[in-house]
Formats: sequence, structure tokens, C-alpha cells
Amino acid sequence: MSGPASSRRPRRVARGGISWVTLLLLAIVAGASYLAWVWLPLQFDHYTVRQVVRDYMNQAIKNPDDAYLVRQMCLKLQSLRAVDSVDAAGRPVRIPAVMVEERQVTWERDRNRRPPTLRVAFDYERQVIYPFIDRVEQRVFSVDETNDMTPADWGPPR
Repeated sequence: MSGPASSRRPRRVARGGISWVTLLLLAIVAGASYLAWVWLPLQFDHYTVRQVVRDYMNQAIKNPDDAYLVRQMCLKLQSLRAVDSVDAAGRPVRIPAVMVEERQVTWERDRNRRPPTLRVAFDYERQVIYPFIDRVEQRVFSVDETNDMTPADWGPPR
């Protein structure tokens, strides 16, 4: 003898099966991982570029030779990372990932302002390569930093 028939519908997906929600979540995680894999190195490099700019802005407090600082900053930016590329003859070469020339850099000291400030600004292009879909884009990253040029006062000398 069996009990009364249940009015409950049987479950559509057995335990452990894959539903559309699971597939949607997996697709979202895969897409986010792919974009992170492509974009995070570029964002880390941009963060490093901004740190280098701040370092040279701090050096400018004691060093009044702006041309020297701009030249050294551009050389430092070019040495941060090298990427694979192809030259005019079709040979593979390594080129700097961040190419900033001295003439592209806006380096403005404002001694009339209180406190005196230094503004450094420039744009640079990076190539964004999307693997598996064979797509390449050029993106422009901007740096625009302003720094207080007042020397630090550490109190009276001891």
C-alpha cells in the first residue's frame, strides 16, 4: 500500500545538475577573469608611472634643474617594462611599454602661488591586446599631478 499521491511537482534539475543560473554565474566569473587578465597589468603599470612622476616631483623640491629632471623621468618611464613588437623589417623586437618624450611633458613650476606648486602632465598610449579574440586597441592614459613645493620643516635642528 502506498500513501496518497503528492501534489508537488518533481524537481526539474536533480541535485548536482547545472542550471541556467549556474551557467550565468560561470560566464560572469570567466568574463571578469579575462578582463582582469588583460587590464590589470596595464593598471599596475599606470600606477607605477604615477609613482615615478611623484618621485621626480619630490626631487624637484631640492633640484631646480627642470630639464634634467624631465629627461631622467622620461628615461625611467621607458625602463619600467618592455613589450614584444615587430619592427619595420618584420623582426620581433622589445620596445618600452611606456614611451614618453620630453616634449610631451608639461612641467610647470608656479613660484608665485602660496604654497609654490609643481604641475606635471602628459598622456601616453598603450596597446591593449585581447588574446583569443585577436583584437588590439590603442588606449590613452593620462597623468596630471600637482605637488606642493614647500620644503619640509622638521623643526629646529638638534
